[in-house]
Formats: sequence, C-alpha cells, structure tokens
Amino acid sequence: MDKDPASLSNLRDIVLPDPVGLWPPGPGGLILLALLLFCLGIAGYCWYRRWKADRYRRAGLFLLAEVTTVRDVSVVLKRVALAAYPREQVASLYGREWLDFLNRTCPGTQFGETFLDNPNGPAVLKSLETAKSWIKHHHLVVSDLNGH
Repeated sequence: MDKDPASLSNLRDIVLPDPVGLWPPGPGGLILLALLLFCLGIAGYCWYRRWKADRYRRAGLFLLAEVTTVRDVSVVLKRVALAAYPREQVASLYGREWLDFLNRTCPGTQFGETFLDNPNGPAVLKSLETAKSWIKHHHLVVSDLNGH
C-alpha cells in the first residue's frame, strides 16, 4: 500500500449493511398488529353472534324442505315467527291478519290468497319460494314490538 492517502491503490469496496429483517417488528408494527388482531376478534365475535341469532332461520328452512301442503308451509312460518317475535303478538294471528303480518314484516314478499283459499291443497312452488324468502329476509319492525 502506498503511504499517499490520495493513491488509487488505497480504495476499497463499499460494504453494505445487512438488510433490515421483518422480525422483530418495531413499535409501530406491533401496534398495527395488535390493532389488526383486535379488529379481527371483534369481527369474528359479531359474525358468531349473527350466526347464532339466525339459527332459527336455518331450522325453518330445514323444516320447509319437508312440507307437502300450503297449511304445512303456514305452520313452519308460524314457528319461525314465534322464534323471532313476541309470542303474544304472533300466536293469535290467523287468516287475513296472519297474511298481513307476513307481508308487513318482509316487504319484498307478497303472500297471496293461496294460504286462505286452499290450506290443505298441495304446496305450490310459488308458496314455497315466498316462504323461503320470508324466512331469509324478514325483519323486526319497531312498531311490531310496541304492539301498534
């Protein structure tokens, strides 16, 4: 080696540091990870509560698969309604009042006179599809809970 510090023979390659690893994360990464786990826990808990609350709907759809008459469809719908709404509000409904209740609690479905005209007749496909839709999509109306 030359004693001259400006000599080209004294030049050396630049040594690069090792790349920064992903673990262990810094404080910001740990906070982000904790927040992500917290949000996933809350989402899982909400999903579980919703799944548990909707088990009466799944049971109703299972029972609906075995019906043979329009009356049987109405019985399954009454059982589902009793699980979702207060007993004193639903148990006494029949005839036109029952149809009005079904139509009011799920505006997307319309139950016609089939339930009233021939209750012991064979279940028509439209009645089954309407009943399935009601079971899947009915909702509590605030005025229903107040008895108005």
